[in-house]
Amino acid sequence: MLDFTDTPIEAPIQNWDWAPIKEVPIIENNEPLVSLSYLPEKLIVSPQYFIQNLPGAYPELFARAHVQEKLIEAARKLPYGYKFVVFDTWRSIPTQQALFDQMKLFVKRDHPTYSDEEIQQAALRIVALPSTDEKKPSPHNTGGSVDLSIIDEKGRLLDMGSPFDDISLHAKTTYYEVDDTSDKYEEARRNRRLLYHIMIQSGFTNYTEEWWHFDYGNQNWAKLSNQDHALYGATKPVFPWVKAY
Repeated sequence: MLDFTDTPIEAPIQNWDWAPIKEVPIIENNEPLVSLSYLPEKLIVSPQYFIQNLPGAYPELFARAHVQEKLIEAARKLPYGYKFVVFDTWRSIPTQQALFDQMKLFVKRDHPTYSDEEIQQAALRIVALPSTDEKKPSPHNTGGSVDLSIIDEKGRLLDMGSPFDDISLHAKTTYYEVDDTSDKYEEARRNRRLLYHIMIQSGFTNYTEEWWHFDYGNQNWAKLSNQDHALYGATKPVFPWVKAY
């Protein structure tokens, strides 16, 4: 059995390039979105963008049905008493736009001499471009992306060396494997390995710029796992009385 915390993370790619990923064809399998709130003994739902009052964010988190099954499979590999805490899954286009616009403001604040193109490219390192193109959907808009971490048996988040939605280079999945290998971050290094290897072994792929972001079924997943096509395109929850974005 794989020793998750002793096995270094070797990212499949070091420099993420959106262009070839967006060329992966999508053959939509029409799998529904399902709620992630109904199995709290395995998954704790913490809808961060609703909590932060972002446009288009819901108080519930939804993912494709098979993604939910994969998450439960992964949760069973956690140490006794540990659980996943899920921060974000399916994301509306208004929420994606709000995040992207805010990221550009952060970049401009930190790099006042950047050109508009440099700001755009720096923002894209952390937040995907909002898209209404059915052939090039934002990963989270497919219901196949999951942002998550781990809590211990006392309900405390494990130390991952940087917080969820960190915009610094510390957020890169392999940062503590490559850029800072000091003993100071050994606990964070081992915790990242635990999350990474459990998710990868359960069939997910990782967005290498963010230790918390994993994919299944969308174009990110298809490209990194050498699939002929993605399974999920853009989607949205269906409610009988509410218009979804």
